[in-house]
Amino acid sequence: MDLLPRRLLGDDTRRLASDTGLLLLRFAVGAIFIAHGWGDATQDGGAGANSGNYRDAGIPLPELSAWFGAYMQLIGGCAVIVGALTRLAAAGLAVVMAGALLYVHSGEPLVMEQDGSGSGFALSMFAASLALLGTGAGRFGVDRAFTGRQSRPTPPVGIGQPSGA
Repeated sequence: MDLLPRRLLGDDTRRLASDTGLLLLRFAVGAIFIAHGWGDATQDGGAGANSGNYRDAGIPLPELSAWFGAYMQLIGGCAVIVGALTRLAAAGLAVVMAGALLYVHSGEPLVMEQDGSGSGFALSMFAASLALLGTGAGRFGVDRAFTGRQSRPTPPVGIGQPSGA
């Protein structure tokens, strides 16, 4: 159900609003992932310095997972911001956040506590990654320049279709 009738808010305006929303989501999500990945990748000892933490959390293949997590966040965050390989990057970021939820934040409350524990942030980033995986970058992303596709919504049944279609 639309909040505004279709005749008041045309399809072009709704698509523009959706694509603008995706752009804002991409910038926020990408910036957060870049900040986290940059911190992990540039710390003393590089991303491998986190392998002990990954091992302690029970994350499989901690030496590999630490590097994957750091660089997936850093490079994936950059890709998401510009809208390049958005679905692929979002899938990788969703994997990183699923690991964080399963191994690091499992059993923690949704709201962050004073000691910094809490699963809400990881859950939000997981959900945002899944949203971008499902939608892609929108029209304001590099992906569109390479695919040449223009997203066109399917008209609702009965609107603009001959009877019996």
